Amino acid sequence: MKKSIAVIGEGITEKYYIESLKGISPFTIIPRELGIKASSLKSLSKNIKLAIDKGFDEVYCLIDMDSKTSGKSKNAYLALKNKYHNRVFSKKNKGIESIVFFIETERCTELWFLYYFSNVAITRKFNSYKELEEELRRYRPNYEKTIKYYKSLGNIHKDFESNSPKGSIKRAYRNSNTSLLSKIIDNRNYSYSEMHLLIKGLGIYSEDD
Repeated sequence: MKKSIAVIGEGITEKYYIESLKGISPFTIIPRELGIKASSLKSLSKNIKLAIDKGFDEVYCLIDMDSKTSGKSKNAYLALKNKYHNRVFSKKNKGIESIVFFIETERCTELWFLYYFSNVAITRKFNSYKELEEELRRYRPNYEKTIKYYKSLGNIHKDFESNSPKGSIKRAYRNSNTSLLSKIIDNRNYSYSEMHLLIKGLGIYSEDD
């Protein structure tokens, strides 16, 4: 079954990563970036509504949880998630129907990147982005969250799987799944990713393959 998919990311990391997956997904994927000044919940809500209006079958929202763990930011995020996550939105006059998913990663997408290479950090707590970046640089020494770096790779996913030391999206999938299971067992709120659910939704890989 063909379906159209919109993936809304908070910044350039998600945009360039999703672009790199286009060739290996059987579906039409449209990455959307909130932008430097627009990584707010208000902007996220606006982009979700836009994707629904355009009639995408599925809308995935990639959420970095490092800034949403407490206080007003957490409450505002949970309210938005409750409004959209795993809900179907119909436009009967247009004959379209969209389902929205929130995909969380704590701290941020770079944890998913680390899962490509290693399973030792599944439950490790990273107290800052800097700590996580340093760990990722064990596998990609020049890694930095810049357009210049992402463009230098050409294709993030392909670079991770092709160049030494080689990573694997299947390993990342398994590590991501394990992080969620262990999060429940450990009753912790850090170091987990739901990105494997996106990969499954994009038809790239699942535990059934």
